[in-house]
Amino acid sequence: MQRHILLILFFTFAYLSQSQPLNLEKAQQAIEDGLYERAYKLTGDALEHEVTKKDALSYYLHAKSLFELNKKPTFAKKNPEAFKDVCKLVIKARLRDKDKKYEGKFDDLIAELVSVNNALADEEYNVNRYPKAIKLYTVSYGLNSDRTAYYMIGKSYQMNTDTNSAKSHYRILIQGYEDDLKNEEAKSQPIIEPFLFLTDIQWKKKNFDSANYYLDMARRVFGEKNSKINFYQYLLAKDQIKNQPPSSLMMEIIRKALVYNPADTFFIKKENALALYLIRNAIDGPNQTEADSMIFRFTRAKALKANNPAYENIKSADMFLQPFAENIIWKISDYYFTNTHDKAASYLAKKYIIKTAIASDTIAPTDKEIIARWVKIIEFAHENETPGYVALLFTQASTDYPASKELIALKKKLSLK
Repeated sequence: MQRHILLILFFTFAYLSQSQPLNLEKAQQAIEDGLYERAYKLTGDALEHEVTKKDALSYYLHAKSLFELNKKPTFAKKNPEAFKDVCKLVIKARLRDKDKKYEGKFDDLIAELVSVNNALADEEYNVNRYPKAIKLYTVSYGLNSDRTAYYMIGKSYQMNTDTNSAKSHYRILIQGYEDDLKNEEAKSQPIIEPFLFLTDIQWKKKNFDSANYYLDMARRVFGEKNSKINFYQYLLAKDQIKNQPPSSLMMEIIRKALVYNPADTFFIKKENALALYLIRNAIDGPNQTEADSMIFRFTRAKALKANNPAYENIKSADMFLQPFAENIIWKISDYYFTNTHDKAASYLAKKYIIKTAIASDTIAPTDKEIIARWVKIIEFAHENETPGYVALLFTQASTDYPASKELIALKKKLSLK
């Protein structure tokens, strides 16, 4: 008798075990037919069964049927917690779907839930109920790792003056954008505000390197033509050099700012003034090789800009934008003389003469060719420059070539006029 009872129980359990998958199939069909009450009942039974309560599909279908029922005003009024329950069911389904058997199959449902839930969270955010907004946005993120919801969690913390939590969320969000970039994926449209917020935090602390780090990260994500990033770079650079002594480090900051704000007259003038200051100091120093290197870099960069149509509009603001590097060297020499730096003016004038004595950049000119060039340039300067500058040029030429008959003859010739 006992054995007979056990057999009955066994077959009954086997029947029930087989019937529950059939119930899920019936529930799916009911949903397709719009019979949500029937689907809700079938999936409710499935969630109480030992076998099917472990199946993520039971939770997804129960959530779907409940969500559709909740769209009816009468049902929603009687079941005010129904939408919350739907979200919980989907989150449970995702947790149980460890082998990702149902991944992608309920994306439309989840997207609709996230949209509705984000709208509810937005309502709380807009009336400054930030803790409530955080809870709701967290539900959205739990549904499908929605990046917008995650950003809004950080934004809500920020608005609620919980800076540490905001920073933590923003850093994770930024890392997600970086990972997308590395993996060549686009999981969501990136948002720039987290980058600027973290830049601001470091900027206020005068941690300029860290502030620039976040701007550089932002450029990798948003490109180099983003106006917000470039404006931040401009303001940050101005603050960074405000109390900084003239140096090569300051030049790096200025030139970086000019890359993204090439027509800014403030930085154009700063770059020129600083470059000329550093060149002059190098000329006065013991190692003039450094001066030559600075002159080469400065004149080459300016000549490249002068020949680039994109910089045509800034030529009026930058006197050193000339199409040829040798013309810039002449301009620098004249600048130094005007500002009573005679040693530097002479040094640059000599550089100009050597560079223009012959047409080749690879062959060194002879003394005869250099003297001939001095004679020609001094005669030109005599007609177009001040007497003081002519005297400076002649002094440099005579110092280098005191026995030159051509220069002695030129001196007599010019003194007769």
